[in-house]
Amino acid sequence: MIDAALRAAMDRVLRRGLGAVWVRGVLPKGPVVWAANHHSWWDPFVAAGLLHRAGRRMAVLMDQASITRYGFARHIGGFGTDELPHGMAALRAGQVLVIYPEGRLVAPGPPALLAGGAGWYALHAPARLMVAATRVALRGEQWPSAYVSLTELAVDGDVHAVTATLSRALRSQLSGLDAALAEQDPRAALPGFRRAVTGRRSWDQRVDKLRRRLSW
Repeated sequence: MIDAALRAAMDRVLRRGLGAVWVRGVLPKGPVVWAANHHSWWDPFVAAGLLHRAGRRMAVLMDQASITRYGFARHIGGFGTDELPHGMAALRAGQVLVIYPEGRLVAPGPPALLAGGAGWYALHAPARLMVAATRVALRGEQWPSAYVSLTELAVDGDVHAVTATLSRALRSQLSGLDAALAEQDPRAALPGFRRAVTGRRSWDQRVDKLRRRLSW
């Protein structure tokens, strides 16, 4: 019951704080390592919202100090860096393991140096490895929106090789996403993305809806 209440609370925060969550790509079935950049406070809420709508259970690797401070996060799949077997158990149960390989919140831009945890889990579970390039941007609406580009990577070689591949892919996906955000009409959806979560409407969108109803 606590688990469901916390997931519902996270989803409410997501829908009340963002205009929408847009996604490109498809999450495969079975155990998956969701390797994402961590450049926004919203990142875990966005991942949780997308996975909930996909009908998938989430586990998320957190800094040990953070899971100690926010122990309630265990009810939504959180575990600390001193508790790594929890991640393996989650993957072997067919869950999605969310990892932020940068290991900390960093400023938006290219990814920082990545740790090898995502590659290690993908190799040893084994599990499919997904790059989840994520940006939260304020464009032509009152509220910011999140954009997630999902790409599956081949898990070949040792941990160092997989981590290097992940780093290149994450950098490339973020670069492409940033370019699209800079070049596209801020009032239009990004090509190839679909709206997965509908959040708060802008004031002008509310007025337009009312205006259509009140023809006078």
